[in-house]
This record gives sequence, C-alpha cells and structure tokens, in this order.
Amino acid sequence: MQCQYCGKECKNDNSLRNHERLCKNNPSRQISNLSNLTLAFNKKVCEYCNNSFNISNLSRHKLSCVLNPTNIKECPVCSKTFSSKHTTCSHACSNSHFAHLRNKPDKYKSYTTICFKHHEKKCVVCGEEKIVAVHHLNEDHDDNRPENLIPLCPTHHQYVHSRYKDEVQPFIDEHIKKFNKKQSL
Repeated sequence: MQCQYCGKECKNDNSLRNHERLCKNNPSRQISNLSNLTLAFNKKVCEYCNNSFNISNLSRHKLSCVLNPTNIKECPVCSKTFSSKHTTCSHACSNSHFAHLRNKPDKYKSYTTICFKHHEKKCVVCGEEKIVAVHHLNEDHDDNRPENLIPLCPTHHQYVHSRYKDEVQPFIDEHIKKFNKKQSL
C-alpha cells in the first residue's frame, strides 16, 4: 500500500489513511493549529552567546546565560569577574571568604553540633549509635546549652514526647546527673 502523494509504503489501510491525511505533499492535509506547530519548532538565537534555542526556552536561558552582563559578578576575594550563582569564583576563594564562619562561637552552631561536642553520640537509653536525635530538656529550641541537650535515638525521642515519657525519664535523669557531676570536676 503506497501513499498517493509521496509514494511511501504503509503496512495496512489504517496507517495509509493516517499517513495520507497528514502527508506533507497532500495539498489538503489536516493539521489543526498549524501556526502553533510551527512556533514550537522555531528557534531563536541568544543575543549573548549566539546559541539557538526554542522560543519557549529562550527567555529561561537568557536569565542564566553566562555571557549575560547581569549575571557577571566580581569575586570579593580576588576581584576576578565570573558568572555563577555562587558568591565566589572558586573553592579556594570560597575557603578564604567564609573562613570566619568556621570557628564561630557555640551560640551560632547547630544544637546537634553542640550536643555531640559535649555528649557521646549515642542514645542515653539504649546506646544506639547509628541514628541519634537531640532532645531539648526544657523544650525551648533557642536554649542550646549542653546541659539542656540530650542525645536520644528517634524511638526514645518519640517516647519523651508521648505518654510513654515515664519509661525513659529515669535514664535521662541518670544521664543528667552524670553530666553535671562531670562538669563540676
């Protein structure tokens, strides 16, 4: 079975009918929204890098194009110009620029870092060492003093916040006593 417009071989009547209906050589072919179809295949060139993009993607590309002048910044460390979403041009400059954040005081560190600096990283109830959460004794998440932070596994942390609190509270109290005694020495 051959298309009467272009001569293409089709496997059966159904595929021949569909092919002829849409064949590019058919003067009365059926394509709805021909204008939308041609727009999807039109490409435009980026004014900054001269690469071709579909019209629908061109505006997104322009926002992130490395040659777009609005995306070019100056590195605060070495004054080199670069185009990136990052603050500095390289890892080396980043290490220099953010060095002041590495040794910040405890009040600026996360509570888990503070807890594991002063307590062993294991659940005070069962000794779990792989997954350890941190519980705030007074439930004030702004109070990150080491004596207010207790390492617990996720299961026992849930116990503390449930009706089963009485089952784990003796272990926590014992840990607090030992910690306070160790701090006073």
